[in-house]
Amino acid sequence: MKNDGIKIKKKTLLYTGAFLVIVLFLYIGSVSVQGYVSKGTTFTTTNSGDTQIVKVSFKNYAYVMEPSTVKKGVPVRMEFDLDTVVGCMRSVVISSFNVRKNLVIGDNTLEFTPNKSGTFWITCSMNMGRGQFTVEDSPGVKPVYVQEEPDVGSCGGASGGCSGCGN
Repeated sequence: MKNDGIKIKKKTLLYTGAFLVIVLFLYIGSVSVQGYVSKGTTFTTTNSGDTQIVKVSFKNYAYVMEPSTVKKGVPVRMEFDLDTVVGCMRSVVISSFNVRKNLVIGDNTLEFTPNKSGTFWITCSMNMGRGQFTVEDSPGVKPVYVQEEPDVGSCGGASGGCSGCGN
């Protein structure tokens, strides 16, 4: 008779555990997209928390970011379109956040967490290609700080000394 009692307790435990797992999955599914939205900023939930996804391309000698506004303190993953970001434009620098990365096929993302608000420059390592993005403390509140525009770099000038710009 003791064995019957133990079997019932094991079944009850098994059913309770299964029920809790199902509830957990339903809860996780209901909060899969969270966030802050400002000027098209989107967040996706990953295993490591919220990440702001920014798509980056290069047009008319400028980095173009969609969205161009992100939230302070939330990790950013910039995904670069390497069909448009070519040559030395793949050597990306965001000096205000001590970010520098050489993008290659198979590794076209750059990740950082903005720790200050304002308008900042993203450039190639030669300061030829550039673009701007804004980091907000809270939605709709325009930050006061604007990073000074970096000096224009040189890509060989009239001598055409740079073979890597791709423009």
